[in-house]
Amino acid sequence: MTADTAPTGRDRTRDRAGSRRPSVSFYVPALYAGGAERATITLANGLADRGYDVDLVVSFTVGALREAVAADVQVVSLPVPRLPFLGAGASVPSLRRYLRAERPDVLFSAMTYANVVALLAGRAAGVETAVVPVEHTVFPYVTQLKDRVATAMASRLYRRSEEIVAVSSGVAESVGKHAGVDDERLTVIYNPVLTDGVETDAAEPVSHPWFADPDLDVVLGAGRLEPVKGFETLLRAFSRVARARPNSRLVVLGEGGMHDRLHSLADGLGVSDVASFPGYVENPYRFMHRASAFALSSVQEGLPSVLIEALACGCPVVATDCRVGPREILADGAYGRLVPVGDATALADGLLATLDGPVDREALRARAADFRADAVLDEYEALVARRAGYASER
Repeated sequence: MTADTAPTGRDRTRDRAGSRRPSVSFYVPALYAGGAERATITLANGLADRGYDVDLVVSFTVGALREAVAADVQVVSLPVPRLPFLGAGASVPSLRRYLRAERPDVLFSAMTYANVVALLAGRAAGVETAVVPVEHTVFPYVTQLKDRVATAMASRLYRRSEEIVAVSSGVAESVGKHAGVDDERLTVIYNPVLTDGVETDAAEPVSHPWFADPDLDVVLGAGRLEPVKGFETLLRAFSRVARARPNSRLVVLGEGGMHDRLHSLADGLGVSDVASFPGYVENPYRFMHRASAFALSSVQEGLPSVLIEALACGCPVVATDCRVGPREILADGAYGRLVPVGDATALADGLLATLDGPVDREALRARAADFRADAVLDEYEALVARRAGYASER
């Protein structure tokens, strides 16, 4: 294995009394700009800042979020062969070796496929590390054969896990129902979406010319350019908005496999001149702070961070009422409009009503404060203490 700093033979962090604090590792396949990856990095950075010895273990050292990892978090890159279909699944042997060498007290993993890898490696390692999977989306979510295999394996492994973290009550309910996990082994902890720098980041300038024009209403979307995010529906909805309000513009932040397809659809809908795709941006808060409305068009979510981030910036939101996530965040529509999934007409109507209506931006910011990182880190510290105690007693 390789790392930014050599991972073996470290002295574990000790508290002021001289006793060893629990060591914590996190596993994600890569550092792509996704919500689960960003939440994992925030947790790793936060626990390291609180004095824990933290490793961030990855199968592939790729992704735009590498620079977001704090200097006191050690990034460990596993040697993983590139095998068709398996992808990060080929990481099980090297993650097993890592666990045997480092023996962290707790290993957290994020997302179903990564959870399968971590749980298999933990069982094969035969060490006392407590492996805690974190489920980020409604379970099961199946779009292809690989998902079906991962879901079947996760169901078996989850039923044998001592504790599973779900990022929302809806996710926990889905895991309990479809994987047969007892409620007492499911712990709901929201993602640590907001850090202390949100206000500062939101105040940074935006070079995109549409945000500087007071006569324009900018609708913002953000996320991976993949089918699950429903951006085709957003484009179709925006074409209706643009006809009703010619001063409207659409900006979609993010990158992914649907980039060319979305550009072609914008051309076909006649909105290519009023729709912009800037790609991944390191600081989305400055866009959210200046947008007239934020649209979440997802087909499926767990706890969409971008929706919380938009609220934190005081940006009015419209979201699809997918199975879990948005309704929980928006408190059944108290903090933003909810529309049916895949319904471009309803999404357009929701956006038009939001652009025309009054908004209590301070109320939106107050709701977002429920997802601040400090409170979430407190819950993870309690979980680490609980699981580390279990690991040391086995």
